[in-house]
Amino acid sequence: METEAAERLEAELALLLAMYPESLSYSPKARELKYSHCANESGTRPPAVLLLRLPDTYPLDGFPEVISATGHDKEDLRTAAKAAFGSIATPSGEEVLDALLLAFGDLVRSQEDSSRIAAAKLSRESKLDEGNEPAHRTVIIWLHHLLNMNKRKLALNPSMANSDISGITKPGYPGVLIFSGDRPAVESHVSELRNQRWQAFQIRYDTDDSDTPSEIWRFKHGAGICEVESMSDIAQSIVDTQQRELFLSSIGVK
Repeated sequence: METEAAERLEAELALLLAMYPESLSYSPKARELKYSHCANESGTRPPAVLLLRLPDTYPLDGFPEVISATGHDKEDLRTAAKAAFGSIATPSGEEVLDALLLAFGDLVRSQEDSSRIAAAKLSRESKLDEGNEPAHRTVIIWLHHLLNMNKRKLALNPSMANSDISGITKPGYPGVLIFSGDRPAVESHVSELRNQRWQAFQIRYDTDDSDTPSEIWRFKHGAGICEVESMSDIAQSIVDTQQRELFLSSIGVK
């Protein structure tokens, strides 16, 4: 049993170290795995760091223990990390380290989204006090996946009465949402969707955080929200060339 556990752990670590050569280190004596999640390629911010201790019998038995977890601003994420890891549905006796690293990355990004949203809210409130709040808003949202039919229907049908909002949704892996229209309608719809249970919900673009004018985006299907099948379908549906390039850049295609 000990030999099998050691061999499987060695194979798992070899794969992970090949995937994250600059971000991962393992101490066999302490059985501790350290993962550093960088905010950007320039390295201008300190990395978020996750430290796990592996049970002697892992992966045959036992679950990695969270020793420490900190965000890019050194905030303590241990409680949030434990909650996120607890929701991972992995059968007992199977390798789980890659799933934990991915979940930690999603957690860090969600924390950054929350901070950015709070800052944007303060900025909007300041603009409102000055009478300069834009009338329109456009957001691009990246989801780990969009499969649930109820969520897909909700994304296509804003519950706010008389919502003046248009956009595109793409189900599958990953899920992508684009909404553009009157500010109250967009904010209400995004808030309602965010309150659903998601593995990852990231706002990749928001006109509130950019210097570009908050013009309503136009789509080839016209008004309303339409579901398409692929990323290329989304790009082809965006009428304005610059907005199409902005979308591709936001989701990491360009």
